[in-house]
Amino acid sequence: MTVTGTKKCDCPFKLWGKPIPNEGWVLKVICGTHNYTLFETLVDHPYVGRLKPDEHVLLVDMTKSQVRATNILLTLKENNLDNVTISRQLYNAKYTYKISPRGSRTEMQHLMTLLERD
Repeated sequence: MTVTGTKKCDCPFKLWGKPIPNEGWVLKVICGTHNYTLFETLVDHPYVGRLKPDEHVLLVDMTKSQVRATNILLTLKENNLDNVTISRQLYNAKYTYKISPRGSRTEMQHLMTLLERD
């Protein structure tokens, strides 16, 4: 069993899970308390800032056309008034798209592959 903490606030809330073959999972609450207040809004939260599939397609198209990230973000917010994506999440999505052709190779391995191919 691996015990880990939360990403940022060392919240004591902990669950323990165990898979049961052909039945699913068993979850046990080890500590059910939190050491912080709940957010009133989810702005800047990673979950609600995720891009929807159609927004991701728009991001890819605009990135291919070399549109600046600020203009992409403005377009996304104009198309969907409920969009709460922040610039950091947009930059992360652009980075993920840009490195996708190289797969699991490092930058140097990918460069060598391109040099050998071309």
